[in-house]
This record gives sequence, structure tokens and C-alpha cells, in this order.
Amino acid sequence: MTRTRFTLLILLAAATDARVAGMQPYLNMSGDITLGALFPIHRKGSDGEDCGRIQTEDGIQPLEAMLYTLQQINQDPDILPGIKLGALVFDSCDNPSHALKQALYFVKGFIAHVNTYHQQEFHCLDGSAPKFLGGGFDKVVAVLAAQSSSVTIQVASMLRLFAVPQISYMATSPSLSSKDKFPHFFRTVPSDVNQAHAMLEILKDFGWTYVSIVYSDTEYGNHGYETLDSLASNYSICFSAPHRINKEQFSDEDYDGVIRTITNKTEVRVVVLFAEKSTTLRVLEAARRVGVGERFVWIGSDAWSTANHKEVMTARSDELQVDEMTVLEGALAVQPLSGRMSGFDEYFTNLTLDHKALNPWFSEFWEEYHHCDQEGEPAHDNETMPQVSLFPRVTLSPDTSCTSPRLTIEEANGYKQQRFLHFVRDAVYAVAYALHDLHQVRCGKNYTGICDDMRHIDGETISAYLSNVSFNDEAGKKFRFVHNVDGPPRYSILNYQKVKKDSYHWVVIGNYTQDDNGAPLLYIEKGLMKFRGQTEGGREFFPNSTCAQPCEIDQVKFRERLDPCCYKCRNCGHYQVKLGEHRCEDCLEGTRPTSNRTFCEDIPEDFIDYSSPWAIAAMAVASCGILVTLFVLFVFWIYSETPVIKASGRELSSLLLLGTLVSFLMTFAVVAKPDSGTCTITRFGIGLCYTLCYAALVTKTNRIHRIFNNMTHSPHKPRYTSPKSQLIITGLLTSIEVVINAVWLMKVPPSVNHIYPSRDVRLRICRGLEDRSYMVGLIYPCFLIVICTLYAVKTRKCPEGFNETRYIAFTNYTTIILWLAFVPLYLVSTNNDIRVVTLALSLSLSGLVQLACLFFPKVYIVLMKPEKNTKELVMAQHRSSSYLAAPATPVVVLNENGVSSYVHGSDSSIKTGGGGSDASTLNLWKIKPILKDQSITSAALNAKDTLKNLQIRTM
Repeated sequence: MTRTRFTLLILLAAATDARVAGMQPYLNMSGDITLGALFPIHRKGSDGEDCGRIQTEDGIQPLEAMLYTLQQINQDPDILPGIKLGALVFDSCDNPSHALKQALYFVKGFIAHVNTYHQQEFHCLDGSAPKFLGGGFDKVVAVLAAQSSSVTIQVASMLRLFAVPQISYMATSPSLSSKDKFPHFFRTVPSDVNQAHAMLEILKDFGWTYVSIVYSDTEYGNHGYETLDSLASNYSICFSAPHRINKEQFSDEDYDGVIRTITNKTEVRVVVLFAEKSTTLRVLEAARRVGVGERFVWIGSDAWSTANHKEVMTARSDELQVDEMTVLEGALAVQPLSGRMSGFDEYFTNLTLDHKALNPWFSEFWEEYHHCDQEGEPAHDNETMPQVSLFPRVTLSPDTSCTSPRLTIEEANGYKQQRFLHFVRDAVYAVAYALHDLHQVRCGKNYTGICDDMRHIDGETISAYLSNVSFNDEAGKKFRFVHNVDGPPRYSILNYQKVKKDSYHWVVIGNYTQDDNGAPLLYIEKGLMKFRGQTEGGREFFPNSTCAQPCEIDQVKFRERLDPCCYKCRNCGHYQVKLGEHRCEDCLEGTRPTSNRTFCEDIPEDFIDYSSPWAIAAMAVASCGILVTLFVLFVFWIYSETPVIKASGRELSSLLLLGTLVSFLMTFAVVAKPDSGTCTITRFGIGLCYTLCYAALVTKTNRIHRIFNNMTHSPHKPRYTSPKSQLIITGLLTSIEVVINAVWLMKVPPSVNHIYPSRDVRLRICRGLEDRSYMVGLIYPCFLIVICTLYAVKTRKCPEGFNETRYIAFTNYTTIILWLAFVPLYLVSTNNDIRVVTLALSLSLSGLVQLACLFFPKVYIVLMKPEKNTKELVMAQHRSSSYLAAPATPVVVLNENGVSSYVHGSDSSIKTGGGGSDASTLNLWKIKPILKDQSITSAALNAKDTLKNLQIRTM
């Protein structure tokens, strides 16, 4: 061992000489016996830097707690009387590699001490024993190190080689409990094995048997998870989807993936975080980014619950945002027993900037804490250390500089004592009482000061006394190292609560200890604990996370393939029934399970009927149309002998009104409850009503065209112009639609179908309404509309009484526009009510258009303008008419008085035969034997006018 120490000293000598001039700042408080220490004054650096920003609470406060405790011990005459304890303190920067570099100073001093008081293996040229840095480091008897387990383990691995006693005030890794690996290691906090017991006791007490866990891939995290996993079965707790985090390699996407896996592949509501603070912060940030932070109850280990609550959520932000606080709200944490260190508040708040003479980092702390300027002085002596401020820097006026006497440390400007400082106090007192016991043995009980035997203390000697040390802790309870290494199992149970608006704090709600027999003692004041968003406390506000509860009547048991943790209860799907204890089966379309999930029953039918608001609106429009149609029919019947009504063709007009009436009546079949009868009427009647209307119009316009076209080319009466013929022609045209519909009905018999627009709707409709097949009945009427439009154009120059071109054209155009508007809406709509009402309204609107365009002008003349209801006006020649204006054609007309001749289309006069003055006047109304039908009056009147002119000219 001696040879190893000497060899290491030689290897480090050159590095020491090169580094002494530029070594890192350290605290040197002189004393008869020196206690070394490593504190994380700064955070771990980034981008290749060893150190980052200063830690005003996790770094400075533990250091000052040690100095305050040393001050208390040096002032206590009952402990080491006449002996002053000093300190040599370095900054570990919470970085294992950097901490090892600082720990080498203690190693060098200890080797120099061994070389002086034991076998001298090297000496100076004058023969004296060499001193490391003036000999101050030779007096170090033990080292307080460190705060995190990762740093502590690295330092302990090196110090054990030189038998340097080491005491940690916060490292909790179970591996540090091994006396074989670390024979000279002690800690005042309990091992994570006890923390694991405490966490499992909490889970058991709350009934959370189904839990997930996230742990860091470090000594601390791996041992913590292994301990929890090995003990979980004893508490009937199962950890599902455990995730190990490699904080050196994980990116934000990796952290998000961990959270998504837990969210998507498990149904846990409780997640245990066994990781260092930096790892835990990023997990919580990922939960916030993914949007599931409020789903979980977080159970934290001591590595992050001891942190200042302002730093708990995000390591990348200087201030905690409200939404980030909400993610953590309601979390529970296990922390080594929280307690206030008496007297420290008064000591710390009375410190001034002059304290930088002892503490080399205090000026940097002062500047950071007060956001002040050092008036040209460097914030600290470490030029290699990045100057990163925890708070936004502000430019202050000279009278508020860092030297201003108004600057103080107090709770009003942010001071808050850390809860773990009493563990630092216990560590210092443990060394002090061990030295006190040694002093009494070596120097005597009544000896004051340091005797010669106390000037040289081996590490093994101090370790032996530390193993047996006993004293009262801050709470007045007896302190002893459990198994000569660990602190007694004392834990506080914390709950992260919203204290006031936008203010959150860790609140102590209970504790965990063990009795003298090692039995666990868990106490939680459940009325004090609060979950997220709750103003009242109580366990009932926290979610359950278990798979051991009996399944409900509508649930089945199953074991997830990716989650072999335990059997779980799963609800059968909304449209599934339960078959046995482990299987669900889907109900068929149109059915849904009963309340007890034992069988499927039909979903109540949904259909439009006369009680539907949509149907009522459609029937209201149709009813108005029916009334108007009956009114027009009544007017035509009353005034059937007037010229306007006669000129319109009473029989065909009546048939057209009948078709219009059927259009309105069809609405009542369309919106009725679907059955075989209403489905038949709907399919047959939709095309029929249009066919009746437009077959009559085609027949009418064709008749007019043939009559007036024949007048210009032939003196013979056109065939099939009588009312009976017109009705037969209309019937034949209509029969084509009847045949089409009959074939359609035979090919696809009408029936009621059910469709399912959504899983919870069972819609009753007529077969064919769900597709485009209803359009089959409208193909033929569309053809009639085209033919009707062509004939209307051809008859546009006939006499005014017969000229309905504008009205027919407008009727056709409007009908087509209605079809272009309603038919696409009918085809694309997925709502059955809208489709049915669209169909009904299109029929009604078409009927109203026919009434308005074809009948209202005639009703208006009959009722409001009777002076226009005369033969002369009805038979008035259209100003652009070409009828009777053809080249001269001899025409012989037979009447009762003989033969009259005239030249059609010529102004030449022909003297007619006959007797008397009456004979000279042709009575053209006697032409009825040839133009028998009343509708041909127009041609007769034109002939009459021509013959009168001829008669006048021949006189």
C-alpha cells in the first residue's frame, strides 16, 4: 500500500506543480485538525465545461451549514476542548470527473502526512519531509463528500485506496453500503434500500399496486430500481413498462418516447421516478410536451424532492411557469427526514459581503442573489468557470451596488433554508464526536488542547471511532450509523401543493421510520395531502392505479401481451357483449348490448315521419300548394266558357293541374313512415307526377304548333286536335312512364331497408333511397321537358291567346334549376332527414313553379282584368307572327250562302257571290263544319280579317 501511495504521489507531483499556480478556488479555514469537504457550489457544466452556474441553495447553503456547525463545535467547551476544527473545501460542480480532480488535493496531503509520520519514502534536499502546499492538507482527517451518489461513488473509489474516511450527507445509493468496496465510507442519510421500503409502503398504503417506473442509467438509478423490483413482490406491487434513461445520450424525442410508451401501452396512473434531478426534470418536461403530465401521480425519490421547488420542473428555464407547476402538482416524494437546522437562519441572514474573505464563492453568490454589480471587481476568482446567472442580470445604479449596506439576505427577497442541512450538521458532528472520543483516549478526559498523540491520526483510526460514534441529532434523537455505514432510516413524505395563486411548495404530510426491531412505521396525514387542482385534501381525490380490483359485470379479465404485470379488467366495447370471463363479442350492425352486456338487442329505429319538424315544414309547403291548386281548378271551372280559359285548352289544363296536385300530394307519401305501401307510392309517384304535367304540356304545344303550321300550308283541318285526341295522346305519353315504373318495381320490388350511418343509428328507409336508383323515374320526365321546350320555341309567334312560349320556357328552366340544386344535395347528403325533405320540397317547388308560370297569368286576367278576357284580345295577332302571311294561295271556303273565295296571303280583292248586303259580309263563325274545335278560332279569325279586306276592296 505504501509503495502504491508513493508511486501515485510521484505521478501527480508534476501535475500538482503545474496546477498550483492556477488551481481552482477553495475555502481554507485554519484549525488544529482539518476536515476536508466537497460541495456542489456550481452546477455541472455543459458544452465541455466542468462547471456551470452557481447553486445558491443546493451549493452555498450546505457549505455555510458546515461552517456554522464548525463554529458551534469550536465554541462548545464540551466537545474537543481547546481544539479548533478547520476546513478545506473544494467545489465538486456536481461533476464526477471534476470532483476527482479536486479530491486529489486531499489524497496528496494525506500521502504527505503518511510520509511524515510513517515510513519516509522521500525527502527534500535538506533532509526534511516535504509538505504539500505548505502542510495545510496534512491535517485533513476526513472528507465530507458528496451530495449526489454518482459523485460520491467516484470519490469513494479513490479515497478508499488511501484509507481516507469519507462521510456523505446526501448520497443514498445502496452500493455505498458495501463495506467490502468502501470500508471507510459513512453517510448520515439512510440507504436507498430504506427509501425503497418507504416508497413501497406508500404505494401499498394507497392501494397503488399497478405502477410504472422510470430510472436513470447510473449507479443511483440502477441500484434504486433493482432494490424496488426485488422488494415489490413482498408488497404485492407490480412495476409495468420500466424505462431506463441514459441522460448522456437521450434527446428530447427519446424522453417523449418514454412518456408515450407509458401512456399508450399501460393504464397506470402512478409513475415512480428514481433518478437524479436533471433526469427527472427532463422526464417531467417530456410529460408536459406530450400533454399527459396531468394524468399521472408522480412519486419522486430523494434526488429531486430535496431540490429547490423553483428548479423542479425545467433545467432549461430559469423560472417555473404555471403550466409546468401543474404537471408536478399533487406529486408525492420521499426525502430523508426534513428538518430545520436551528440557528442557521439567523447565521445565514446576518452574513454580509465581507464574508467573502472566508468563502471564496460568496461574492459570486452575493452578486447572483441580489442581481448587483461588483463595481469592477470579478465576481469570483475562477476565470475558467463560466459566469452564468440564475436570474436575469439587471443594471443597477451605483448606490445599489453589491457593497450597498442595504443589501441583506432575508426570506422577503428569496431566502429559504434547505431541508437537508441537518444532515450536513450530523456529518460534521459525527467527525467531531469521533475525534472527541479519540481525544479522550489519547489525551485524557480532562486534557485541554491537542496533545502530541493527536497530531497524527490515521484514517483507519478515525473510521473505527466513526463506526461507534453516538450523539443526539437536530431533533434530539439518538444518532448512530446503522451497520456502521448508513444513517438511521428517517424519511419525510412530501406533497407538492399549490399554496396560493401561482405559488407551489413541497409540504410535509407524513414520515417513515423504523422501530427498534426494524418494523416499518409509516404515518401520513391524509387530510393534508392534495391532488392536482383540489382545494381540499384527502386520499379520495387521488386516482387509483391497480389491477387487482374485481371486474364489474360488464368487464372481462385479460392479460396484456406487452404488459405481463397482472390481469386487468377491461370494459367490453360499447357495442360488445360479454361472453365468459375473458372474451367480448361484437354485436351485429343495428344492434347494441343490453345494460348487463348479456345479449344484443335491436337499436330503436330512426325514421322521418309526420311528427318530425322537417316533415311538418315540407307538409306545410305541400298543403299550401294543394290549396292553391284547388283554387286555380275552381277558377277554371267557374270561368270555363271565357275566351282565356278556352284558349288555354280546358281539358289539357285540367290534366296539368291534376299532375301538379299529385306533386303536392306526393310529399305526404315521401315523409310518411317507410313501409311497403309508402315506398311503392313514392317510387311510382315521383316520376308520374312530373310525367302528367309535362306530357300535357308536350301535347298542348304540339297541337298548337300543328294547327298554326298547317294553316299556312294546307286548307285542311289537322288531325288529332280534338280534346279527346289530346287526352288520348297525353295518356299514351304517360303510359310510357307507367311502364318504366312497373318494370322497375318488378325488377326491384319496393321494401323497407335499414342503413347504419353510424354505429348507434339504425335508420329505416325505403329501398333505393340510400343510392341513386330513385333517379330512374325522372329520366323520362326530363326527356318530356326537353321536347316541351322545343315546341314552346316553335310556337313563339302564334297569336297572343295561344302563345305560352315564355311561360313554358320559364317553367322548364326553373324546374331544371331546381333539379340542379336539389338533386345533387339529395345525392351527396348523408342525413336521411335532409334527403327525404329535399325530395319532398323539390316536388312541391316544381308544382308551385308550374302554377305560377302557367296558370297565375290566366287567373289574374280572369279575376283582375276581365276587360282583357275577350275574343279580340285573345285572338290578337302576335306582332312578330308569320302565320297567314305566306305568298298568295287561292283558297275556297264553303259556307251557308255559297262559295266564297279569297287569296290567302294577298291583298288582291275577290268579289264574292251572294245576295243582299248580308251576303256581302262573310260570317266566318259559320266555318265551324271545318274548324269545329273552339281552339281553332284563331285561324278562323285570321281568315275572317282577310276576307273582310277582300270584300271591302271588291265593292
